[in-house]
Amino acid sequence: MAILSNQRHEKFAQLLAEGRSASESYVLAGYRDNRHNAARLKSFEPVRQRVLEIQQAGATRAEISLEGILRELDEAISIAKQKGQPNALINAAQLRAKLGGLLVEKAEIAVTTEQNEPTSAAEVLADVMEKVGERAAQALAEAFGIQFDRAAIMALYDGPNGSQRQQQAIEWRPPRSDPKREL
Repeated sequence: MAILSNQRHEKFAQLLAEGRSASESYVLAGYRDNRHNAARLKSFEPVRQRVLEIQQAGATRAEISLEGILRELDEAISIAKQKGQPNALINAAQLRAKLGGLLVEKAEIAVTTEQNEPTSAAEVLADVMEKVGERAAQALAEAFGIQFDRAAIMALYDGPNGSQRQQQAIEWRPPRSDPKREL
């Protein structure tokens, strides 16, 4: 089927094929906002056929591009074999395996902390005071019936944004070699 003769109908069909709603497509095609008319135009047979045609063409292009890349990689592998270039052969084979979903890049992320777990009520209250504030630490002490010893807590607490305690650090480590992933 060819392009629709009515330009607004064609624009409407293209916008529907992109995945936009009928109402939005109707307005963007140059019509006044009217959901009822948008629904009617969407069900109009030439528009429905044109939307289907546009969507099928997009699917075909996407399919061809992946198949084309895999075909070119196969050609590169055969040329690398003929010319005796093992590095090119390995790279092409790895890329083909990645595109085929056989290889997945993995990264190992470890969270390390040097901060010890609190061992006393004063340390817990110092943590709360550091992170939330003194009023919250006092409320927590009152709620659990713990005596709020400001001097002991301040000995552990170094003030807002100035604590001497270590914070959590996120450390990136390269992935371990995995014999299953190697070609």
